[in-house]
Amino acid sequence: MISFLGYVMRRALRNMKGNLFPNLTTIAVIGISLLIFLSFSLIAFNLTSLLKIWEEKFEVIAYLKRGTSLNEVEGLLKQVRQLDGVETVNYISPFDAMAFMESRLGRQKNLLEGIQPAILPSSIEIRLKKDYWGETKIDEVVAHLKRVSQIEEIQYGQEWIETFSVLVHLVRLTQWILGGLLLAAIIFIVSNTLQLTISSRREEIEAMQMVGANPAFIQVPFYIEGLIQGLLGAGMAMGLLFLLYKVVLITITPLMKGWMAGLPILFLPWETIAWMLSGGMVLGLFGSFVASMRFLRYGR
Repeated sequence: MISFLGYVMRRALRNMKGNLFPNLTTIAVIGISLLIFLSFSLIAFNLTSLLKIWEEKFEVIAYLKRGTSLNEVEGLLKQVRQLDGVETVNYISPFDAMAFMESRLGRQKNLLEGIQPAILPSSIEIRLKKDYWGETKIDEVVAHLKRVSQIEEIQYGQEWIETFSVLVHLVRLTQWILGGLLLAAIIFIVSNTLQLTISSRREEIEAMQMVGANPAFIQVPFYIEGLIQGLLGAGMAMGLLFLLYKVVLITITPLMKGWMAGLPILFLPWETIAWMLSGGMVLGLFGSFVASMRFLRYGR
């Protein structure tokens, strides 16, 4: 078994060396194709991560009418806490709102000089239980809040989150449709490249068949060749994607200020990387299988 594995590896590497340009072209095409697919995967992964962060921070903000006394606020907080679906309630005074704006502006907080906290409205931040993040249940909570006389305006970003969620689904749909097309292209390219390799060694293969060589002895080196092509192409795609990720990270990080501060830009997790490399190997193996089947039909 060890001698057989050694033979097929040497034979596969010799085949690749003897047809170096077609093999390099195939690896490059596999790499570029997978890079396109992986780029959409990375975008979808980060958009999904961003959506989860925003969902976890989802809050309903109720702005109070000016002149609402602290006694009224205490009663209002107690009333809101008793509503179904409410998890936490926080009162934000005008001074708290001013401090928050100063922290967000950072070095530019001098823009707020001369502005008195009193011009900012008091508000209540209401965090709902996860079961109440759906549009229907949120509307029920908001309807109760609108009946409270001390509340002047209510804001919540559910519609925006749902629109963003649709965007994530569209990116994922595009990713898999494009992935299907690229998959067919990769199999076609690998199989045709290996068909050229098989054709160039036709006389040698026919001689091996005439002396009764085992079919596996002939075919397995080509399977290994396709597997290596797929692995190298997937590795190339992953390496290029990581370089692009680093360039984008270096470029965008200084620009991420204000509301985008602290939002992570993530690379694909190790599990996904392992799956992608394995997928590239499977694609190359399948393409080589298709090529060998064509040859067998031709030989018959």
